[in-house]
Amino acid sequence: MSDTSLKRSFKPNSGLDDRIFDLTVTVFLLILGVMALYPLWFVLIASISNPSDILLGRVVLFPSGLNMEAYVKLLHTPKIWTGYMNSIIYTTVGTFINLAVTLPAAFAMSKKTLPGRKIISMFFIFTMIFSGGLIPSFMLVRSLHMVDTIWALVIPGALSVFNMLIAKSFFEEGIPESIYEAAIIDGASKFQFFFRFALPLSKAMIAVLFLYYALSHWNDYFTALIYIRSPEKQPLTIIISQLVANADSTLLEMMPSEEAYHLLMEKSLMKYAVVLVGAIPMIILYPFLQKYLIQGVMLGSVKG
Repeated sequence: MSDTSLKRSFKPNSGLDDRIFDLTVTVFLLILGVMALYPLWFVLIASISNPSDILLGRVVLFPSGLNMEAYVKLLHTPKIWTGYMNSIIYTTVGTFINLAVTLPAAFAMSKKTLPGRKIISMFFIFTMIFSGGLIPSFMLVRSLHMVDTIWALVIPGALSVFNMLIAKSFFEEGIPESIYEAAIIDGASKFQFFFRFALPLSKAMIAVLFLYYALSHWNDYFTALIYIRSPEKQPLTIIISQLVANADSTLLEMMPSEEAYHLLMEKSLMKYAVVLVGAIPMIILYPFLQKYLIQGVMLGSVKG
């Protein structure tokens, strides 16, 4: 049988197989999308529903009633907005420090002419496998007088080796060595090439690292729990955890009255409202980085 006849015999089945494959992938992605979005949707509808209906399990897909009381109280709760502002400051400063440390380190490690490159790489990889532990880390932070300061949240984790390796791989594969050599021959210094060529050509990778670091700082709970002592310096994650811890049935055991029941309902709604408001900054940030994130998915792809 000739190649032409083989192509003709497989062409109809191939088209049908492609449609079945596309349909399967579409359905699978829709299921994953629903699984990822439903928790956020439930928090939204629960924050504006009747609290008694939430406890009775009547709130599943749509809100029950319309109750904006939680958001009204949220606007009049200074502690929550203080934690909100602290989280924004910690995330902004921490992400800037992360990128300022990670990108130059990755660019330097991507150059084969770096003296002691293999030894330095071993030190970086070692920190990914072994760490000093919580107590030595706390003693170090305390000896540097960073306890109860912003620096305890942004300095110890200034560099993520995993993110540095991502950036290093991009600098090696995404920026041809010929561009670097041509720039050096034309008289550009390494610093000039880094700021004028490497960074502008790395927008997709920088956007990915920016989102990774920003999400890490915004959702950080344990570090703040260990190092931040002053209530006015606590981030939003600590405030939310305190609110969730207080909104439980122990209130009914301690205060078996109608007043305690209403207080429990009020705290339950506040819990959902604060969680939703806390997620808004990252939700707003994503559309602006989506274009670069789609490009960033292809960072490790094979180019032909």
